[in-house]
Order: sequence, then C-alpha cells, then structure tokens
Amino acid sequence: MPSLPVTVLGFTRWLLALLCITSLNAQAAVEVGTRTGELNLGPHVQLLEDVDREFDIEQLLSGDDTLGWQASRQETLNFSFSNSAWWLRLRVENGSSSEVRRLLELAMPLHDYLDAYVVDEQGEVVNQWQTGNRRDFASRPIAHRTFVLPVYIPPGGSREIFLRLDTHDGLYDATPLYLMSDAAFLAKAQRELMAFSIYFGALLALLIYNLLLYLATRERSLLLYVFYLGAFFILMFTARGFAFQYWWPTLPTFNNQMVPINIGLFGVMLAVFSASFLNLQQHAPWFTRVLLAVAGLCLLSSLPAILGHYALVFRLMIPAAIVLSCLLLGVAVWRSLWGDTLARIYLVAWGVLLVGVALYFLRVAGVLSYNVVTEYAVQVGSGIEFLLLSLGLAWKINQFKNEKLAAERATLELQLSLNERLEEQVQQRTRELERVNRQLTILARTDPLTGLLNRRQFQELVDQELQRRRRNGQPLLFAVMDIDDFKLYNDRYGHQAGDDVLMRVATLLQDHFRRAGDRLFRLGGEEFGLLLEVDSLQAGKQLLERYREALQGLGIPHETSRHGVITASFGLVACQGCEAVRDVQSLYHLADKAMYEAKATDRNRVVTCSLLPER
Repeated sequence: MPSLPVTVLGFTRWLLALLCITSLNAQAAVEVGTRTGELNLGPHVQLLEDVDREFDIEQLLSGDDTLGWQASRQETLNFSFSNSAWWLRLRVENGSSSEVRRLLELAMPLHDYLDAYVVDEQGEVVNQWQTGNRRDFASRPIAHRTFVLPVYIPPGGSREIFLRLDTHDGLYDATPLYLMSDAAFLAKAQRELMAFSIYFGALLALLIYNLLLYLATRERSLLLYVFYLGAFFILMFTARGFAFQYWWPTLPTFNNQMVPINIGLFGVMLAVFSASFLNLQQHAPWFTRVLLAVAGLCLLSSLPAILGHYALVFRLMIPAAIVLSCLLLGVAVWRSLWGDTLARIYLVAWGVLLVGVALYFLRVAGVLSYNVVTEYAVQVGSGIEFLLLSLGLAWKINQFKNEKLAAERATLELQLSLNERLEEQVQQRTRELERVNRQLTILARTDPLTGLLNRRQFQELVDQELQRRRRNGQPLLFAVMDIDDFKLYNDRYGHQAGDDVLMRVATLLQDHFRRAGDRLFRLGGEEFGLLLEVDSLQAGKQLLERYREALQGLGIPHETSRHGVITASFGLVACQGCEAVRDVQSLYHLADKAMYEAKATDRNRVVTCSLLPER
C-alpha cells in the first residue's frame, strides 16, 4: 500500500492536471454553425510560446500542467523577431443540425513553417497538415497564395484547432488569421485577385510601354526605368506569394532567397534610375557615388539570404534602406528648391512610396498593427509613384526632343537659304492654317463635349426648317429634352461623372435618331433639342418614348433621383405650315413649356403640344 505522502502527491498532480484540462475545455468556443461571413480570429485564439521548441501535439493534448497558455490581446498576431516557436489554440462549435465546413486562412504567404492539427471531442487528431513557405507548394491542402485549411465540424459537435508557427531563423511576419465559409472565402479571394490583377497588370503595362518607347527612342533613362520597374514587379509578385504559386512551386528555398535579393536589386536599380532621372551626374556627381555606395550596401546585406540567414538580412537591410531613402528624399528636396521640375515630380512620387514602405517595415517590426492600410501601403504607394515617374520621364523626353529640335532648326537656318526656309515655312503654316480652320469649323458647329450641334446651329438650322416648311405646308416636330435632377447628380457624384452622363446621353441620341432629316442639338447644360423627321405627333411621341425607355434602361445610378437612375423629361411641339410659330424662339418656348409640364408631373415622361389642324 503506498505511503500517505506519495498518495497526497499523486492526488495533487491529478488535481493540477484536471484543472489544466478544465481550463483547456473552458476556453471560449467560436460558434460557426450559423456564422457565414469572415471572422478575425486574432482576439479569439490562445498563445503558447515554445522557447526551446520542445512541445508536440501529444504533449499539448495530454494537458501538461507546466504549459502556460495565454489569451491573445491582438487583432492581428505579430511575433516580429523571435527565436521561439509559437502555438495557437482555438475551439469551434457547430450548433446547427448539419455538418459545416469552414476555411481557416493564415493570410500571410511568407510564413516559414505551419503545422496544423484538428482534434475531435475525444482528443483524437482527425486532420493534420505540415506546410509553409519553406515547404513545397503542393503541401498546402488548398492551392492558394496564402495558407488555407479546411475544417469540418459535425452537427452539434466541436473541434479544437492547434497551429504551430515556426521560422527558419527567427523572423516572423504579421499573422492575420481568419475563419470563413467557402462562399466568404471565394468572395474575398475574388476581390483580392481583381485588385492584384489591376495592380500587376498596370505595372506590366507600364513596363512594356516604356520598353517599347526605349526601343523606339534609345533613351537610356527609359531602359533604367524598365529595369527599376521590373525589379519591383518581381519583388512584389514574390512577396505576395504569386511567384511561389505559379513560377517555382517546387523551389521553396529559392523562393525565400528571392525576396531579400530582389529588395537589394531593387535598391540598386532605384539608386541608378534616380541618379539618371534627376541628372545628378551633372548637378552633383559626388552624390551619385554616395547613392550607389549605399545601394551597394543594401545589395550586400541581402547576400546572407543565400546561406539561409533571413532574419539577419532584414536586421542589416532595414538601416541601409532607411539611409538610402533619406538620401533620395534629401536630394529631391534640394533640387526642388532650385526649381527643378523633374525633382518636384520625383519628390511627390518618392514621398508617396516612402510612406508606403515605412508603414510596411513598421508593421514588420511590430510597431504598427496589421490592417488594410499597412498591408497594402506599398502597393498603393508604388502604383502612384510609378505613374508619376512615367509622367516625369515623358516630360523629360519631351524636353530633350524640344532642345534637339531647336538645335536642328538652328543648324538648318545656317545651311538653307532664305527662300527655301521661307517656302517651307509658308507651306507648313498653310497646312497648319488649313488644319486649324477645319478644326475651327467643326468647333463652331458642334458642342465639344458631346459632339452634337451647338446652340448657334440650332438657331440657324431650325430657322431654315421653319421657312422651308411654311412654304411647303409640311408639319414640323421639335422637342426639348432635359435630364432630370442633373444638378443633384453633379452634387452627389461630381462634375466629371456628370460629363460622362452627358456623353452617354448624346451617344444614345445619335443611336436612336438616324434619319436624314433628324437634327440633334445640345442647347446648354443638361438640355438638348431634337428636330424630328416625322409626319405626325403620334410618330414623334413614339420615337421619344422609345428613347426615354432606353435611357432609363441604361441604369445609370442616381441615388438622389426619385427614379433611382438617370431619366429625362421631354416637351414635344408639332405644327403644320408653322404659321402659328413666329420664329425659332417661339417654337423653343412652346417645347420648353411642355417639357416643364413633364417635370411638374413626376418627370421621366413626354408631354406634347399640338398646333396641327384637326382632322
């Protein structure tokens, strides 16, 4: 029979183990049976730091009383620089009457090692995965650039999820963790794919466009811009997990090496391009050497990644990148104060990118939390930066071309005789005047925004039609159309959106009224005039009703309109012999009055005014 001290000690250990198990079971569960949206798991998980990397799933399930699980207090987990492994624990319950499947996403593609275990109510592991950025892409249960794990919960049951996060050499990135249904994940993935497609597509379009420009012009700054943009494109494509998914899914070590090495190459190309863009070799050649030296340090600091020292890379690279950024910002400010237009463009572009990069590195260092701003700041900032730099390059090339043309013109003036130059100039001026005259003729007749005939043409053409139809005794039909609540639309959506609506309205008019005698006018603002080639009031009204329905059918949103979309009101006047209409203004006022009657009766309708004789 065991002695009393031994019995007491055994009982004490049993009691501690029971308390540990009770604490484990008392962990607040997440109900998923009725939840279909996206849930941020950051505040719901429990954390365990495995300093010596000694724990395995069996020890965790045994309820060892030496374990120290802690509740998470972070919206997004961020362990930053740490030499420990970290365990995450979460319990989910299904209160519904049918089995549900939920997807657990660790939405950061650069985590080195992720081991996941799903445990049932009896403490048995029913699913497990070993994946991560340092394992083949095929190790992921769902092929996605981030880590997505399917979890099945039986009806009325629960599952406990254990995640083990570890790194190759002590650098953790932020750990956004979400639980969602298949539909919510699909919607999220589609949104992200659309955003990244637009982003990378825009970068690729800029790269190809500037490469073609270089091939056509052989301008060195364009080639440097292409290399600079290409290095950044590969860096972002790799850092976001797309390169590992699509380019080298069986090369995890190479994929991890590419991120820091591309950062180093990007730093070098940034320094070289900036020196060329700002003409530093001309203004400050010594500063060019300083920039290249610091950029070289960035590249050298990335080399330990080849040997697998990823955390060391960032400890060395972040200070070098900060120094390089400050130097570039300082030289841009200096040249801007001297009135350099290119420097001012560069200052704005680099300032936007610098803000994005600073937010990203502060998030990596754990100073800022993970959110949409800190996660996508580099993408937004770089997109704006590259567009501005492309604009600056275009301005620079245009400036060079103007200088070159001026030099060539001066040379020709020395070589050619006065008569030859005068003849050439006269011919050139003649052609230019002819072109300008053609443009002026078009501008004098049409509205520049919509391409319809303008108000001056309205006065002339309608007056001619009135006189002709008085002589022939033919009927004349004229309508005034006004877009409903257009001022409210401009106030709500902006004048640019208002201009777009005017152009779409005009295009629809041209599609509907194609008879040889039809004339379409923009009378001003949102008001249009229509001279119709029809013989009866009924036919004219039918044409306008079809157009009114087509305009409403476009479904252009207009939240401040009672109809919810863009509509128009019409006033149609018809006369025969036109004796009752003295002039164009009388005809216009009759149609305008009918149009305002339409406005007064709920809008979006056609009101007619007939001056035709009774039959």
